[in-house]
Amino acid sequence: MNDLIISLSGIRGIVGKTLTEKETYTATNLFLKNYIESQRRPLKIIIGRDIKPTGNKLIKGILAALYKNKIDNITNLGITTLPIMEWAVKHFKASGGIFVTASHNPIEWNGLKFISSYKDGASILSAPVMQKIKDKWNGKTENSSISIRELPSEMSCTDEYNRDVIEKIKKVIDLCSSEKNKGDEIFSKIREKQPKIALDACCGEGLQIPKSFLVAIGIEENNIYSINIGALSKCKRRLEPSPQYLAELKDTIKKHNLDIGFAFDPDQDRLVAMPLWSEELTPRLCGKFLLELQEQSKTKYIKQIAINLSTTSSWEEHGIVVTRTRVGEINVVKAMEKYNLPFGAEGNGGVILKDINAGRNSTVGMALILAYMAWSDFSIKELEDKLPKYFMVKDKIKIKISQKKIHKFLDDEMTTFTEENKDRIKHIDTQDGYRIVFEDGSWAHIRPSNTEPIIRIIAESKNEQTTNLLISQLKILLSS
Repeated sequence: MNDLIISLSGIRGIVGKTLTEKETYTATNLFLKNYIESQRRPLKIIIGRDIKPTGNKLIKGILAALYKNKIDNITNLGITTLPIMEWAVKHFKASGGIFVTASHNPIEWNGLKFISSYKDGASILSAPVMQKIKDKWNGKTENSSISIRELPSEMSCTDEYNRDVIEKIKKVIDLCSSEKNKGDEIFSKIREKQPKIALDACCGEGLQIPKSFLVAIGIEENNIYSINIGALSKCKRRLEPSPQYLAELKDTIKKHNLDIGFAFDPDQDRLVAMPLWSEELTPRLCGKFLLELQEQSKTKYIKQIAINLSTTSSWEEHGIVVTRTRVGEINVVKAMEKYNLPFGAEGNGGVILKDINAGRNSTVGMALILAYMAWSDFSIKELEDKLPKYFMVKDKIKIKISQKKIHKFLDDEMTTFTEENKDRIKHIDTQDGYRIVFEDGSWAHIRPSNTEPIIRIIAESKNEQTTNLLISQLKILLSS
């Protein structure tokens, strides 16, 4: 997989090979022509990059395209996070944003994510617009010399962001509990308890933003333990923050008798709390906290939540309306917009609070989990033990057929599978591949990748053996 990947979530490639300043120049021009040109003038664009050092080089192509199109009202946030970018587009009423990131892809990869105007929600660009960009990419980069001598001065808005997030989360706590100043009370408890916290943000530069947020809450610096503090190239784990890659963080928590650890990917939209056994539990605990707050309230602030098809079914156990969407945070965000929902989640560690930004936000996740611990007087493991136990397995299988034929192949195979198993199937959702719910409560989600010749398989049940058996059955079926 060495090609430039243009998907509905952004553009990714290997820097210096499939992704150079010329590709970022071309991509920016397409973003301007297919989206920004329709915005009201004067135009204002916010740019930024994650912790990968190749970001500065790629931004030069972005700037060349902006200057060519006579856009000079540009705010450069420098090294920042995707949640802060989305917040900034909304907060500063910008026409859009361009963020240099390839999320959790390996260090040799980088890419672009485009953010819509504050009037359109300041979220990752909608699928129809990204499809236009993909369709108009003709395989050739535009022939233009990239000669930006220096980048615009960087402007940090992290302190302002931190203050705004804290105040808005306090307000959400007040609304859920129907108690004025309940948020202030709980945040005071966090400061009093002074939890000991480990942070793993892949490198030293990545630590600055989450650490500054903890300090803003009132956590003393001597209670914050940082690991992976060197250069990104020296990171001791994979950049994807899944529990199986976070052994050092888990060991640090145990060695220093810490209360909790937080791990991030390079763009810091996803959050994994340790020593929880699954990234699914990070947003799950955040949602459970807010729902518990409102249990005694006559007016329910959260009446419905949005999650994707691959997220744990334990959400259904709260008895509120659960809307499931296609995989991809923009699909969860669009459902939240459609039904005016304050809270949404993705099982990969994605916590979405509409009042702050229209996307996953690790800062929000940290604040809600620390608030839950302070409010309940329970440790993170005690909170985990109160959740129903589910066993989820995520797998994939390579298919030796062309990308265009994968959907028909999957349709044919799943038609056979569902016919053979119709007596034990309760429900089938086909909005994104096949999500099959069985009579015993177990389920499997089988969907083709949009960018690779693979089929992703996720299964979950309350029995580990049942989950593994389901995965095995589906892999055998799709391999035959």
